[in-house]
Amino acid sequence: MKLVFPALLFLGALGLCLAAPRKNVRWCTTSKAEAKKCSKFQVNMKKVGGPIVSCTRKASRQECIQAIKANKADAVTLDGGLVFEAGLEPNKLRPIAAEVYGTQTKQQIHYYAVAIAKKGTNFQLNQLQGVRSCHTGLGRSAGWNIPIGTLRPFLNWTGPPEPLEEAVAKFFSASCVPCADGKQYPNLCRLCAGTEQNKCACSSQEPYFGYSGAFKCLQDGAGDVAFVRDSTVFENLPDKADQDKYELLCLNNTRKPVDAFKDCHLARVPSHAVVARSVGGKEDLIWRLLQKAQENFGKDKSSAFQLFGSPSGEKDLLFKDSAIGFLRIPSNIDSELYLGFNYINAIQSLKEKSQNPSDVDCVDRLAEGYLAVAVVRKSDADLTWNTLRGRKSCHTAVGRTAGWNIPMGLLFNQLGSCKFDEFFSQSCAPGADPKSSLCALCIGDEKGENKCAPNNSERYFGYTGAFRCLAEKAGDVAFVRDSTILQNTNGGNPEPWARDLKLEDFELLCLDGTRQPVTKARRCHLAMAPNHAVVSREEKAEHLKQVLLLQQVRITRASCPLLTTRVPELGEAVCPEPFFAVPLLEAGGDSVCFMLRSCPESQ
Repeated sequence: MKLVFPALLFLGALGLCLAAPRKNVRWCTTSKAEAKKCSKFQVNMKKVGGPIVSCTRKASRQECIQAIKANKADAVTLDGGLVFEAGLEPNKLRPIAAEVYGTQTKQQIHYYAVAIAKKGTNFQLNQLQGVRSCHTGLGRSAGWNIPIGTLRPFLNWTGPPEPLEEAVAKFFSASCVPCADGKQYPNLCRLCAGTEQNKCACSSQEPYFGYSGAFKCLQDGAGDVAFVRDSTVFENLPDKADQDKYELLCLNNTRKPVDAFKDCHLARVPSHAVVARSVGGKEDLIWRLLQKAQENFGKDKSSAFQLFGSPSGEKDLLFKDSAIGFLRIPSNIDSELYLGFNYINAIQSLKEKSQNPSDVDCVDRLAEGYLAVAVVRKSDADLTWNTLRGRKSCHTAVGRTAGWNIPMGLLFNQLGSCKFDEFFSQSCAPGADPKSSLCALCIGDEKGENKCAPNNSERYFGYTGAFRCLAEKAGDVAFVRDSTILQNTNGGNPEPWARDLKLEDFELLCLDGTRQPVTKARRCHLAMAPNHAVVSREEKAEHLKQVLLLQQVRITRASCPLLTTRVPELGEAVCPEPFFAVPLLEAGGDSVCFMLRSCPESQ
């Protein structure tokens, strides 16, 4: 599934915000060099009459996140991994501006995570066990999340309770992973060059910290492979002869020159972003500051002060040196929407399981392929995909794939606007601002509390909840997955609200403006995510299929009942889509029509 959500960011550049009182923006710094640049930033902004800047210093970006949360600072620039961390409870920070890279004529709001080795070494990406590794920092995108996620199949890590760091420490012979706990995992800090308390520090006090630091670790011969970004080699080695001493490790276990990163990278990563508090975060003021700053001190704007530049010997102070500007991120885009579905999945695969995972999370992990659909009541005959404006909508939750990312992405591509709260008259989109129209239809729990909460406390949360919102006529359209309707009609869900619902009373909206019965989801859906597959030799395929389907019936009967229809008189060939026919040999040859599915959230 390829949803280009970073395109949403261009909306931020379309207009200016209303003037706000002259307050100061407290920028968080993490080193002496950053604090010095921040002071120059402060002085030069005064000269051009921009918003007031003040500077506060913390030991690390993580401490900056805590300071912003506690209203002791207002803004800091973070990489994707820390944007994700900053957006979690209880921090609840959100990205408000994205760094722009590339050129003025070819701007981009992403970069490539790459693995670099010296030319002449003879290992490939699938042969890294036992080598020495250099990382930008624990939890950083290019230096940790992406490469460790890529290498996870080789780590011999089955998940909690064993910490991921312990598995990585065993995988590499030695590493420098700034921000790691050197006492608990000494091997992760063994290669680091900092002295005393600065060894493995989460700032430039550790010489091998960050992109340039991780590359220096490789240059110095401390490590064999460095996990950095595509521009790191060019920023540190302007001479092409020096650049040619290094190569990229590709996912197909080949090597390519360092300038071939578009064809040889581990992942494409969202830009670094400026974050602020989601409530009372001064985001309008911060944006005016950034806008004024890039106008006066951006690339090639001033010799007195360079917003995107660092003095000799320093790199990436306050912002990436390779940045050329900013794009404002719309206010309804949180950290998960900004980072995107694939990146969030990559990060979550490296996290410990929640102690209390929601039922929906369990369903998502069990079934990785499905059709995202838009469902309406059959009686609402004049409603089509082309006439959704002004209607009432039901969503699984903000940031969820079928219930938000896919339909909102499609609407944005059609309309060029992400003011979704204005497109629909009212909605229930759990996780949105409770005071907005996006939460107007939500009902909370049985006591009327936790309205619009992004969990099961909100009765309209998740696939079943969004469909319930439609079934109870709160909304006109529900964005769910194809199996949701089948699970909650024709007796599939015994709860009072669903008990009498009939499959034929609902229809799907197709993107061409037509409608189809629910059983035609394969022809009428918003997007498809591919299922995983079992492969077999051709002569064994049919037998294996029967074994797997039969086991699915047996196993699922023991836990969550399948939605089945017994059709002994019809035979195997007439099961309606999307059902399959399975002969139950122990039942005297009867066949059962059923679909592969997971348990609904309510069970």
